[in-house]
Amino acid sequence: MQFHGSLELKYHSSCHLYAVIVKLKRKIRVFFGFSSAETNGLILLIPIVLLILSVPSILRKILEGQDEQNNLEDARILQAWLEESRSKIKAKKEPIISLTSFNPNKITFDQWIALGFDKKIAHRIINYREKGGTFRKKKDLLKIYGINKELVMANYDYIILPEARRSSTLKTLPSKGITKERATKKKIIKIDLNLADTAQLRQIKGIGPVLSSRIIKYRKALGGFTHMSQLKEVYGIKNDIHQKIKTHFNIQATDILKVNINQDSIKLLARHPYISYPISRAIVKYRKQHGDYRFIEELKKIHIISDSIYQIMAPYIEASGAE
Repeated sequence: MQFHGSLELKYHSSCHLYAVIVKLKRKIRVFFGFSSAETNGLILLIPIVLLILSVPSILRKILEGQDEQNNLEDARILQAWLEESRSKIKAKKEPIISLTSFNPNKITFDQWIALGFDKKIAHRIINYREKGGTFRKKKDLLKIYGINKELVMANYDYIILPEARRSSTLKTLPSKGITKERATKKKIIKIDLNLADTAQLRQIKGIGPVLSSRIIKYRKALGGFTHMSQLKEVYGIKNDIHQKIKTHFNIQATDILKVNINQDSIKLLARHPYISYPISRAIVKYRKQHGDYRFIEELKKIHIISDSIYQIMAPYIEASGAE
């Protein structure tokens, strides 16, 4: 009974749809003046056109779904890569830079490692010492083949060599005709600008913690002071301050740390305050084109290095290791 009812319902629905189509065809023929064949063609064309118009929308949705899946996959890959990178960074051991003084002629193999030097370099230093080698100056460390120059420079101020130590001297006035009290007032403390630490610098009136740190930092960047006027290049030391403090300094230690134009990279050369990046790039380019420098005077052949620039740079440059 239910089956017959279902068939009957479908029959009535089909009849209703047929009646609607017949009515629609009649209105089209009347309105447009089409023939029966033209009307039938139009009725078939309409769903095809609607299908064609809906294709872009359907394709867009499909592509958006694929893009979303791709984006999710890309995000997953990126996240995995980031996690892997973080784990590698954590696993990587950064070199340890010592903040305490040490004598390179005495410290052990393990202490060299603790300073951040490679095991090969530590073995090389120990072998050098066992064969009678001695570091008399700080820059003698740079003679060790393959040593990390940047690491040496980072520890430069903490290297202690008895031969390099100089005690501060006192410049006194003749005592004849001057009372003990007046002579005491006239004493001028003379500190070696290349050996003084921040505590000694702060003893000078006009130099506080900030200026003393800047002086040490600039000295380290230079490789050592060669003349007193360089103090004016330290940020914060104006001409009036320079005039007040310069009488308290002298320059006796001449153990200047130099850059090597035959070995150092563009990056390392450009770190020096007197060598700009364009100049360091020109130095290395000239070296690649013409071979190692035999003398530092060859820098004058580079057109961007004027005579005045060369004169400023010269005390801090060496051309050792030429082949």
